[in-house]
Amino acid sequence: MRGFKLLDLRNDGSLAIGLVIGAAVVFQQPLRFVLNAASAVEQQYHLDLLPALVVLSFVFMFHQHRKWQASRAAALAAETAARIEHERAVELDELVVFGRSLANALELRQIELALWRDLPDSLRNCRLSLVMRQRSGWRVLVQDSDGSLEHGSLMEEVATDAARQFEPYAGGPVVPVATRGFLCFPVFANRELTGAALLVDDADTRSPRLQRTLAPVLAFMGIAMRNVQLLTTSREDSVRDSLTRWFNRRHAIEALNLELRRAARSGNLPALLMFDLDGFKAINDHDGHLHGDAVLEAVARTVEGLLRGTDVKCRYGGDEFLVILPETPAAGAAQVAENIRQAIASLGLATIARGNLTMTCSIGVTVAAGGESEPERLIARADAALYQAKREGRNRVVVDDRSNGRDGQSREGQKGLLALGA
Repeated sequence: MRGFKLLDLRNDGSLAIGLVIGAAVVFQQPLRFVLNAASAVEQQYHLDLLPALVVLSFVFMFHQHRKWQASRAAALAAETAARIEHERAVELDELVVFGRSLANALELRQIELALWRDLPDSLRNCRLSLVMRQRSGWRVLVQDSDGSLEHGSLMEEVATDAARQFEPYAGGPVVPVATRGFLCFPVFANRELTGAALLVDDADTRSPRLQRTLAPVLAFMGIAMRNVQLLTTSREDSVRDSLTRWFNRRHAIEALNLELRRAARSGNLPALLMFDLDGFKAINDHDGHLHGDAVLEAVARTVEGLLRGTDVKCRYGGDEFLVILPETPAAGAAQVAENIRQAIASLGLATIARGNLTMTCSIGVTVAAGGESEPERLIARADAALYQAKREGRNRVVVDDRSNGRDGQSREGQKGLLALGA
């Protein structure tokens, strides 16, 4: 009938024994009648009926026990298969969520958030760390699967060691490398190494099941890392000059506008330098544009070494350069300009037509006024100071007279330096 369940012999054994004894007591008289009838049949027909019944009973019980064991094993196998399928379905759901999060990641911070929030639990519990390969080295995206970056330098060192041992992409399963107590898996995208996954090397991390779960995660990570790298490169190329790798004119105006807004809140005014190379046109005319490009690259490298990390370096056009100095007074900006002038004057440049020449520059300096909000006006003042330096003989620094409330000042360079004609 509906709702009836067989006894669970593991939990209800005593109850089953009691039921058997009770049934024997209840059916004692009928059993005795059956046994007497069987004995009469044996005597009448000379048969061994009772031993045969006993044997058949034991055979039946053994057969039923075997069937029960087989059905129990089948039930356990079905339960195990159902549990495995459920775990796989959960893992698949987690991978779908994780892949969707990475598909929407266009910045490194979004990748880090996806790793911290949506990484499958089986990988989170094994203390997974992920690093991304960059031009300057490695960047730790997540440490021990919890967002911690306490031992990021160690992870970078481990990734560097492992990268030397990674096999090139061959289209099949990735081959991990054991180094310094970690099991390191390469992360590829378009056959290019974009990162590495690092796990503490133990029996759990070497299990086929965990590595089977890790494989699609690494595939998702490779694609996401590559997308971010391409997008970052595209953004960089859109705002940087391809020759000097300084920012371009459009970004210079945007950066200066941002500094003016920040100055309006803090009261710390930015300074602006504009300089160009004296007689640069003659180098292009006599030695060619390729040599002129080499001169611009050399000047950019030299000046870059004199500036702070917060200073914004821009190639304004041709041989004209802008340098934005955040929170810098007129005296400090003038000193930076003088350092640049001296460094360029000391830069030895070999030319095709005339051998070694000394390059000089003219620099205009200005500082934003309180409440000033138009970057174009600041650039115009620096440009005017630059051309004043040109008119006064070149190879000098001129500070805009409105920057510090006094007359403009100029600083001449060394006497006797060769001044190329403009």
